Amino acid sequence: MAEGGTFNGVFIDENILGVAKELEAMHPGLVYYVGHPAIPEIPASTKDPDLLDALGASGRDLIFITRDKRIRRDKNERKHLMRSAVRAVFLTSTKNLNKTQMAALIERHWNDIVSEVGTQSGPSLWALTRRDGLKPID
Repeated sequence: MAEGGTFNGVFIDENILGVAKELEAMHPGLVYYVGHPAIPEIPASTKDPDLLDALGASGRDLIFITRDKRIRRDKNERKHLMRSAVRAVFLTSTKNLNKTQMAALIERHWNDIVSEVGTQSGPSLWALTRRDGLKPID
């Protein structure tokens, strides 16, 4: 990834695919997901390690947004995340949010995601919550 990073869009994980569809309508050309026609190398049902490797190798410089805690906690998946130099935003909340609430949360913090995460070089990990907004994860 280039020094300082650039913002070319977001890649929404398959576990929140409905959110991707809502955000895509608000940000045409900036929202990607598994099975997106512009990224044929990441078809639906791609396993997380392969997805992270493909995102890192793609040169697209996309921000990965997910609610999958396993990627942060599982040793193997975290290794792929760090090695791929992906910038990741994890939706974390004490309450389950539906897709409309998740899309609204991302939309509310879209400018922060672009200006904070979008200017960082990867790997970098961020948490996005309703209460605390966008915060870096150590």
